[in-house]
Amino acid sequence: MNRTVEFLQGHLLLHAVPEQELEKAAAAMFEVEFHPGDSLIREGAVGDCCYFILSGEALVSTHNLTGKPIVLDVLKAGSLLGEIALIMQEKRTADVKAMGKVKALCLKTEAFTRLSEASPLFYESLLYSARIRLVHGLLRKATVWSAIEDKELRGLAEITEWKKVAQGETIIREGSQSEHIYMIARGRFEVRLSGRRETVLGSGDCFGEADLLLGGPHTGHVTALENGELLIMGREEFHYILQQYEHVRRQLMEMVRLRYPELGASVEAERTASDPGLGTDTQGHAADSARKARAGKDRWIDRVLVFGGLFILFTVCAVWLQQPVWIAAALLTGGLTGPVAYVSYVRSSQLLGYRVPRLVLSFVLSAATAVPAAWFIERQWVYQGERGELAFGPLGGPLAISLIEEIVKLLVCLLLLRGQRKRFIMDALVFGAAVGMGFAAAENMLYGWDYLQSGTTTDMLAVLWVRTLLSPFGHGTWTAIAAAGLWYGLRHRSGGASYTIWNGCGKMAGLLGASILLHALWDYHYNSGLLRLAAMLIIGAAGLMLLYRLLQRGMREETQALMLLNPDLEQRQERHSEAQTALTDLLPVDRNLQSLVCGGCGTLSPQDASYCARCGLALHAPVHVDN
Repeated sequence: MNRTVEFLQGHLLLHAVPEQELEKAAAAMFEVEFHPGDSLIREGAVGDCCYFILSGEALVSTHNLTGKPIVLDVLKAGSLLGEIALIMQEKRTADVKAMGKVKALCLKTEAFTRLSEASPLFYESLLYSARIRLVHGLLRKATVWSAIEDKELRGLAEITEWKKVAQGETIIREGSQSEHIYMIARGRFEVRLSGRRETVLGSGDCFGEADLLLGGPHTGHVTALENGELLIMGREEFHYILQQYEHVRRQLMEMVRLRYPELGASVEAERTASDPGLGTDTQGHAADSARKARAGKDRWIDRVLVFGGLFILFTVCAVWLQQPVWIAAALLTGGLTGPVAYVSYVRSSQLLGYRVPRLVLSFVLSAATAVPAAWFIERQWVYQGERGELAFGPLGGPLAISLIEEIVKLLVCLLLLRGQRKRFIMDALVFGAAVGMGFAAAENMLYGWDYLQSGTTTDMLAVLWVRTLLSPFGHGTWTAIAAAGLWYGLRHRSGGASYTIWNGCGKMAGLLGASILLHALWDYHYNSGLLRLAAMLIIGAAGLMLLYRLLQRGMREETQALMLLNPDLEQRQERHSEAQTALTDLLPVDRNLQSLVCGGCGTLSPQDASYCARCGLALHAPVHVDN
């Protein structure tokens, strides 16, 4: 006990505590020992004690909103831990694990309370320290400031106010200009403009930044939908910090641009005045980070192997057994193998996409509507007579067919691409490929069925195999190119003054024309088989080269958007790698690579991102519900 009293007397925080109170506290303490990897404190647990470390080191960590482990501090001998839960009357705010053998004095709640009452100075010192550590942890965990170096972030915590808010409480009234930036640590907040709900913000999001960056009341009416916590920073402090961290300024300006489209001109003017944009080196780093984030995102080769393997199996069974069930299975898989593999590959190039069911819907919608519509129109307009001759001749006929088929497919694309959420050209390319290949799959099955009725199973399978191998050159490529043209046209309508007629309508006309021309030349009836083969190779190569250029442009656009909203993506990946190497046992990392789904727009983002590059909202790890 004497050693314990001596330790407490020498502790910086306890200098003002009377000796008799220290003796009482020492009598209530007991020594505990932890082995490497043992938990001293578990995040989310109810606190009933605190610890004074006598020897050893302990790692303080938590998880950010997307589930990634982050290190908050390394505590050494003499450190006090666990006091936040006791003072702030909160659950444990972080995990603390022994990095080696740790000895500590355990002080239960009752004894801690007596110490606090005996020395108001001790309590005030701990209250200030606990508040700073709490705010520091929240800033690191769930705000745009998380990329700042830890030393500067601790200083930022000193000028940031932590406030609890109650359900129904109004934070900002519409029409009033905010003098603070509010960062949401916990809870949901509704933003309304002119009585209409604009969005619901959650932990990791912020509001009031538009008023501070651009001046004037832009935020709207903000109300707490549930009990929550806010981190609040004043105007002067906000602008001072932004002067030190230009990448955070760009990040906030992009958030404002996404959330308030009507302020686009003001945002562009402010961005041009303050920053010329991302440099070449930054773009190169962004591309490297995006490639790392994209790795393993969509293993399209698995789908190729599955569908291809099934097609081979059903082909063998259909030829050998000649049973209707195997023939039908071969017809179905033969129609789907090429289109599904193609769409999977194009989707694997997308960094900020949508869930698979939306692509499946596009695929099925095209097969169910575009194919019957094109067939009906062609029979009424293009083909004539019982022999089905082309009404417009050998050149006009293929051109009319390509025009009809691309238009009906584009009508489906228009249904899918309308609205401001489809902000990337990759959206048009992926949905266009899905629509085009849905058309191709239905067409494959119809051709296969036609050959089966007029020939043999072998004839049907031969047609299916040829069309499967030729899939990359056909409908998916043409419609993806045409959809990109449609996207340019839609962007021109809402792109603002900086989006010129050439950028919009000119590119739209060029890409639509290229799509129709490639389709018409593909359908043209050439005089010899050798000439047709050469033409197919040239046309297919031309289409794929154009599509490749569009995909490269789309990947650069997505990468820049992702890095603008997540400027620390590359550094965060490096920190995670270091954490896995040095602290594998203490900071277990989920190696099951999964994309993060934005709760606002449904976009799939790389797992190392923090903010959605499509709508600007904070991303959160999936919530797993135990049965």
